[in-house]
Amino acid sequence: MSKLLIANLKMNLEYNDILEYKKIIEKSDITNFIICPSNIYLTTLLSKKYPVCAQNGHYLDFGAFTGEVSFKQLKSIGVEYCLIGHSERRNIFDESDDDVRRKLNSCIENGIIPILCVGEHKKDRENELEKEVVSEQLRYALDNLKVDKLIIAYEPVWAIGTGLTPIEEDIISMHSYIKSVVKDNTKDVKVIYGGSVNETNIKDICSLDNVDGVLIGGASNNPNNMLKMYNLVK
Repeated sequence: MSKLLIANLKMNLEYNDILEYKKIIEKSDITNFIICPSNIYLTTLLSKKYPVCAQNGHYLDFGAFTGEVSFKQLKSIGVEYCLIGHSERRNIFDESDDDVRRKLNSCIENGIIPILCVGEHKKDRENELEKEVVSEQLRYALDNLKVDKLIIAYEPVWAIGTGLTPIEEDIISMHSYIKSVVKDNTKDVKVIYGGSVNETNIKDICSLDNVDGVLIGGASNNPNNMLKMYNLVK
């Protein structure tokens, strides 16, 4: 099975950088690849070569919410995927489990495929509570919810931007566990790994059982580096 690579550009790159990014990626033979830029660049990056993914959305379709963008609006411009509950949204912007559930519902109702992010903090892993924490996040978000297609990004919070990753056995175990937790909610689920993915570890991570791909942060901001990582996996 071909591995899914998702580039989360976060709040990075200027307009000319985005144009160059698109030019380089479109000239390549990259497949099974999704780009998540800042909202202002979504239409610029639209392409027949790859789908685009929003980094966030508001759970209501319309309203007096200055500065927000709804999933209905995102769908109307051609967005196919959206990150839901990324740890930076949960931790920096105080998104609650209720917020995540509402956004997940709206995302699905508007025909956008959700990329639901889950993961534990360092203290949770130190106390051997990582599966309990992730299970609670998943069950709360997906309670009584049926999803046609779902991507779950397991991103241990302590690994994001630190250069640290769980040992391979822990990644395999967690991915298998996640699939067992959501098996009644969706038939088509991919579980990918996120957290300090880069050139040095992407091949090993993508070779692991039950790992369907990776969510790449800082290492994806350079399109040439992105292609190098793609070729390592390919």
